[in-house]
Amino acid sequence: MWREYAPLWPFLRRYFGSTALGALCILLSVGLKVWIPLLIGDALEAFEQWNPAEGRDALVDGALQSALLIAGTALVVALVRTASRVLILGNSRRVAADVREHVFDHLLRLAPSFFLRNPAGQVMSRVINDLRVVQSLVGPVILYIAENLALFAFCLVVMLRSDPLVTVLALAPYPFAFFQARRLALRIQLGSAAAQNALGDLSTKVDESLSGQQVIKTMALEESDMAQFEARARHYRDLNLDVTKQRAKLVPLMLGLTSLSTLIVLGLGGLRVANGQTGLGPWTAMLMYLGILAGPTRTLGFVISTLRRGAASLQRLFEITASEVEIVGPPAERRVDFTPGELVVSSLSVVHPPISEQPHLEGSMPVGLDPELADRERAVLRDVSFRLAPGETLGVVGHTGSGKTTLARVLARQWPVARGVVSIGGTDINDVAPSDWRRRVGFVPQEAFLFSRTLAANVALGRPEALREEVEHAVRISQLANDLDQLPEGLDTVVGERGVNLSGGQRQRAALARVFLLDRELVILDDTLSAVDTHTADRILEALEEFLAGKTTVIVSHRLSAVKHADEIIVLEEGAVAERGTHLELLARGGIYAELWEKQERHEAECDELGIEITSKET
Repeated sequence: MWREYAPLWPFLRRYFGSTALGALCILLSVGLKVWIPLLIGDALEAFEQWNPAEGRDALVDGALQSALLIAGTALVVALVRTASRVLILGNSRRVAADVREHVFDHLLRLAPSFFLRNPAGQVMSRVINDLRVVQSLVGPVILYIAENLALFAFCLVVMLRSDPLVTVLALAPYPFAFFQARRLALRIQLGSAAAQNALGDLSTKVDESLSGQQVIKTMALEESDMAQFEARARHYRDLNLDVTKQRAKLVPLMLGLTSLSTLIVLGLGGLRVANGQTGLGPWTAMLMYLGILAGPTRTLGFVISTLRRGAASLQRLFEITASEVEIVGPPAERRVDFTPGELVVSSLSVVHPPISEQPHLEGSMPVGLDPELADRERAVLRDVSFRLAPGETLGVVGHTGSGKTTLARVLARQWPVARGVVSIGGTDINDVAPSDWRRRVGFVPQEAFLFSRTLAANVALGRPEALREEVEHAVRISQLANDLDQLPEGLDTVVGERGVNLSGGQRQRAALARVFLLDRELVILDDTLSAVDTHTADRILEALEEFLAGKTTVIVSHRLSAVKHADEIIVLEEGAVAERGTHLELLARGGIYAELWEKQERHEAECDELGIEITSKET
């Protein structure tokens, strides 16, 4: 059972000293707490044995001394008990913070493919909700376990010494109650895991609905979307209610246990007092000990419930850290830097394993997937090779789904190089730490992502120390400066979550401005003009020619005009290089490239006649 909590040990070990001190405080407070009934019992026996001949003053003095001793002991118990809670509950906050940072650090090192397989809602549910359960596990549960074990041990010893028969009979119902509680605990664990998965599913739905509000409203899908949300919300509610019912069964079980034990002591103990087999003091102390044990017995239900919920949450939380980092850097002794040089891609192939074999977080497997597709291996790139001298530009074009974006992601080290070789200046990129490589490469992905910050802060994301003049210059090159008048605060406008306050073209130009500001040696552009109109794209391409002069560049684009000045162009078809050459050479061959060029030229001419602004997504 305790193996389920093993992932927590490294984090708990960091605070062993303060936790041990907290445990000592618990032992001291419990020992003194158990001593109080003995003091009361002794005071009652002294009252029973008082002889009127000794005088009333002796009785009053004895009672006063006992009262002061009991009150002083109770005060010390309160102070030491408070100290134990400050130490242990404080550590629970620290452990939770450490686990949160550990999980988040691992998330940052996971490859983008992990986030393609697992919805954001499932990941967020684990990082936020499951971590709350783990915090309860580390704080109150550890505190209650230590305190309750000490109380049971101390009370059992004192009760057995006082009256073994009554003690054994009073505690006889406990094993049966523990057995029943364990059965309920297993149901609670399974139910909690299912409920947390359902919460992740619900979070994913909320995230999708909020992000896709424009689509939902445009297609009048409000009722359908609400129905889907209600179905998931009801499912989560039903699972939670089931867990609550199981937890609720623990309460009467524990209350019934304490009541039965008290009834045994009252009946059997009272009979023994009446028969003179024991005194009033020991009998009163026995009742007080049962009263002391009533609290731990009642909290036992909470402890068992949280232990099992914690086990489920730990499994879900550390399922993230168990996910392998797909792009692993070389060992420290093999790690090398690289100097700019010829970029060589040799026999590069990228094959995605069957979806059913790819690691998914529990509850994240796509629903309704065709089993035949789920079990099919997919070759995205097949034996791709090219050489790019320093300062040269490579254009990559092809139909949708031909593998262009995958090639860009491999070069940006967002996908691992498993089959084939990618090297620069004679250095295999697998011998370069991913972080070192990315610091030397400027990559603009197809989908530009902006954070909910000012436009200036988004442009300066990779260089937060950049001067205002440098940011403004990058914005001018990306042709975004003309749009600043439309924004309320210009560069200081907060763009909203994911850049929702900007158009698609403005977001792409902001992402381009980032790369202009970074001024990297190797630049990879993945269809960065797809949401930009033709005339703006032409101005950006003119600026790009000047900016990219002397830089090694890979331009992936649907818009063939973006690559026509490239030193070499490769045409991908179903993941393989179908054609290669310069713009004029490819046109002369009359192949795929020439067909795409003619189609785009004809489409642009038709749109010009109609006065329609087009983007490459329309071609």
